[in-house]
Amino acid sequence: MDWNNAPVIAQPLLFPATSLIIGSNCLFWYLINRYGLDYGELGSSHQLVVIEHQWYRTITASFSHISIIHLFFNMSSTWQMKDVEHKIGALGYFRLTFSFLILSIFFQQFIHAFLAQTRYRDTTLHMIGVGYSCVVFAWMTWISLMTSGDSLDFVFFKVPYNLSPFISLVVTQMIIPRVDFVGHLSGIIAGYWQGWGLNSWLCDYWLTQVGIWTIIFFVASMVWSGKQ
Repeated sequence: MDWNNAPVIAQPLLFPATSLIIGSNCLFWYLINRYGLDYGELGSSHQLVVIEHQWYRTITASFSHISIIHLFFNMSSTWQMKDVEHKIGALGYFRLTFSFLILSIFFQQFIHAFLAQTRYRDTTLHMIGVGYSCVVFAWMTWISLMTSGDSLDFVFFKVPYNLSPFISLVVTQMIIPRVDFVGHLSGIIAGYWQGWGLNSWLCDYWLTQVGIWTIIFFVASMVWSGKQ
C-alpha cells in the first residue's frame, strides 16, 4: 500500500504509534487549559527537579506546551516524521520514543547542573522548560543519521535531513524565544547518543526496568510533593 496516498482520514490509523503520541499531547494540552493549570505548575527546572526533588516534573514537562502554536509546531514535526514508524514498527517506535525521553531528560539535567556552577546559576536554577520538543529533536537527529540524500518537509519548506535538527533549533528559538534552548540541545544529544549506538547495551529487559522505575519515581515524587 502507498501510505502517503492513503486518504487523510485514514492516515492516523496507518500510523497508530505516531497518532497515539500526538493524541496524548493534544489531550494533555486540553486538560491543562480545561483546569486552568499554568505551565509553571508542570514545567521542569533545575531548582524544582534537582533541589526540591519534584522529579515528576521531568515527565509532565515533556507533555506540556506553552501555547497552541507551541503544540502545533511540535506535533506537526512529529507527524512529518511518521514514516519511520513503518520502518521500525509501532513497538520499535514506542521503544525509541521512551529512550529519547529518558536520555533527553538526563542530558538536560546534566547540562543544567553544570551551568548551575557557573555565572549563569541564577538563570539556570529558575529556567522552566516545557514541551515535547526534546523528543522531537532527538527523533530528527536520529533520522538524520539514518537517512542520506533526503529532505524533511519542515511545515513551510524542506530542509536536508542532516541539517534539520539544527535548523529546527534556530527556527524554534526565533518563533518562541522563551523556549528552553538547553532542552532542545539535550534532545539533539540524545539523538546522536542513540544513533551512534552508545546505549546499545540497553536491551528490552533493561529498558523495561527503566520504565518500571520511572513510573515508581513519578508516582512517589507526586505523593511526596503533595505532602510538602
